[in-house]
Amino acid sequence: MDLQVMRNCYVISSLILFLFFFVLMPVNSQVNNSYRYYYPAFEPERSNHLLLHIANVNFVKDNEYKNKFVWGHTLIGYGLQPTLMYYAGDRLRLMAGVFVQQYSGLNYYSEVKPVLSAQLRLSSSVDVIMGALRGHVHHNMIEPLFDPERQYTRPVENGIQFLINGSRLTSDLWVDWEQFIREGDDFPEWFTVGVNSEYLLRRRRDGAPWNVVVPLQIMATHRGGEVSDYPELVQTSLDVAAGIKTRYFPGGYWNDIGFFGYGILYRNLNDAQPMGLNNGYAWYWGLTANTQRLNAMVGYFYGKDFIALRGSGNFQSVSPIHEDVYIPRRQLVTLKVGYNRTFLEKIKFSFLFEGYYDIPDSRFDFAPGLQIVFSPSFFLMEKEFF
Repeated sequence: MDLQVMRNCYVISSLILFLFFFVLMPVNSQVNNSYRYYYPAFEPERSNHLLLHIANVNFVKDNEYKNKFVWGHTLIGYGLQPTLMYYAGDRLRLMAGVFVQQYSGLNYYSEVKPVLSAQLRLSSSVDVIMGALRGHVHHNMIEPLFDPERQYTRPVENGIQFLINGSRLTSDLWVDWEQFIREGDDFPEWFTVGVNSEYLLRRRRDGAPWNVVVPLQIMATHRGGEVSDYPELVQTSLDVAAGIKTRYFPGGYWNDIGFFGYGILYRNLNDAQPMGLNNGYAWYWGLTANTQRLNAMVGYFYGKDFIALRGSGNFQSVSPIHEDVYIPRRQLVTLKVGYNRTFLEKIKFSFLFEGYYDIPDSRFDFAPGLQIVFSPSFFLMEKEFF
């Protein structure tokens, strides 16, 4: 990193600290994606129960973007997923339903997909899901690796997933098989592999106000396939992020105050990326704060020849929407301020304001959004089928 970049980092660090302590602290907040979740938790006490689960997501997101990397657009509509769930004993859950999504202003559904899955509890801390996955925002990835807007643009993921929830290690490992091929097809096989793992290095217990977590996140994409007649080269690419997260629990009005820092590497393994970019890196770090309902984050992103494979276009060095737009170094200050509230346990409301200040361009893009999630389960009958 050259001297000018180091100076910029120092200036931005000072700006972020100022914003956090003199602007954001009175807001009392931190970003929390759990208010956008609707995948039902596994309930082993439901053995031999048949239930109807309804997941309804109502959303509006106004992307006021004027940059060269993401189109400015508004997403407004709803998603609905009625699902029958049967617990075959206390270790296996079968789910069958359909997901439909409609954008306001359209007289047809933009998404109509079957939802079929089997979730097996291998042990008290390890689950495997095959079929429709616990996807998108449930993966809880950082934005340069995985765009949370995929909750609306790719709401159903299919493949295989392993969930680990140990005393110190938690992990989400999945394969989202996006495009299947048969022999002679003229289009490529396409799938995404993701990993989000966290190791609890220092535990909050016995009144200690701190915890320290070591995160590892991986996003890998593959395009190709041996039986396809697709003319382009096979391409396998990786984004790998690792770092540290700390949270301080002051008690009282504050739930927690935290710091996160990630180093991110981008690698393309087949020398086939646009603009010839096969190697890149990025830094992403920031501060968070959280109360019961309000939350906020302010961060700084620096990327050099970085390709966000499944991340937000705001963090790219090569534009995914315009040909021949290449900006080697990207520097952004990111801001997120949210308000979350739960009504009647199964109704979750969230407001999120997202801001992106492009330092070299002196431009501020922003995206406010609202979401209401309604996700109840209704008991239908108890019967031992197996």
